[in-house]
Amino acid sequence: MMCEKKYSLTIFVSIIAVFFICFTGKASWGRQYLPAVHWVFCIDTSGSMKAKGRMDLLKEITERITDEFIDPKKNIIKTGDRITIFSFDEDARLEATSLYQTENDLLALKDKLKAMNKRSGNLTFISEAIVQAIDVSGKYNEFFHTNALYIFTDGKSDPYSPKWSKEKIEARKKRDQENFKKISLSGKEHGLNVWLGVLKWEAFDDAKSFVKKMGKGGHLVDLTDFNRLSVAKALKDFSDTVRINVTIPKIKDIDFGTIPYNNGDPYEKSVSFSLETDNRNMPPSIVGQMSFDPDNPSEIARELPLPIKTTADKMVINFNLANTNRLKSGKYTGKLNFTPVKSQFGALVIEPAHVNVQFKKSGFIGFYAWKTIIVGVVGLLFLLFVIRKIKQKMPIKV
Repeated sequence: MMCEKKYSLTIFVSIIAVFFICFTGKASWGRQYLPAVHWVFCIDTSGSMKAKGRMDLLKEITERITDEFIDPKKNIIKTGDRITIFSFDEDARLEATSLYQTENDLLALKDKLKAMNKRSGNLTFISEAIVQAIDVSGKYNEFFHTNALYIFTDGKSDPYSPKWSKEKIEARKKRDQENFKKISLSGKEHGLNVWLGVLKWEAFDDAKSFVKKMGKGGHLVDLTDFNRLSVAKALKDFSDTVRINVTIPKIKDIDFGTIPYNNGDPYEKSVSFSLETDNRNMPPSIVGQMSFDPDNPSEIARELPLPIKTTADKMVINFNLANTNRLKSGKYTGKLNFTPVKSQFGALVIEPAHVNVQFKKSGFIGFYAWKTIIVGVVGLLFLLFVIRKIKQKMPIKV
């Protein structure tokens, strides 16, 4: 009796295991793209940010980041994003970094931002803050689609003091030049995205030179007039350019047609759909990856990249499949996953992120059946025509 119960339990567990494997295996071939972003803030904590008798710029920035940007209720940051905070004056310091999963993950960031209000350092070593931010973002780069780096400063780049020794000044100048080279390479070759928020007019010329050295990744934002462009609005504007919404309103399932039995390789078909984007002036760069259902009728590569061309309001998908004569006849199904081009600035929120796709490979009978029917119909019509002509020429019997 005990043996029978044990045997029954084994069978039950085996059935559950098989069901679980089949279920998870079926679901695994359709992957959901998550447009995660690494947000990095570098905040100037030099003495001039807390000048007496004027706006406390440091407090304004830290409170706005806390209340407007990293507040989950504002819906700017998303689950899976990382937030990193640096402070800089004479030196640059990594204050905190946290992967956002729950609101508890933001507590340490908020505490650091609050504590930074008490800082009052000297000098402004901007290039060092950017380079350290590049290094940190590089460590997590494979996990995020975009690195968004924000620099808030009220002064010009001032990395050393004339009161220092000659040796110390020369060492700091050398470090500053090395930093600029790294920033320039990152901006032009590696898609570094930097928004330099300038809080005072006297820092504008210096900020422009920074942006120029950053290459394509540099963006200058005027924050000198808080009434015209508040920090809160600037942060919102920044986030909207980093994570752009792209909607494909009429797309549901895609049928790439039927591949003839003997088509002479390769098979190609293009389909087009309309697009709706937040930024109508810039066509989103999207790539497509078709993941095939394991239950398909023959051996086929599990993933197939599909070239996608876009304009500001249109997307064209090109389905191109080589060696189609090797495929067994039948219906092939899968999912087409849409993701942004990695090198493009910004992470796209694509809706829908994936759609069901299918195509068919015609069998021998199916391929020749229609030809046989056509030939048969034409032959029958021709035979009827001939019989009619013969009857017309035959003598009439009385």
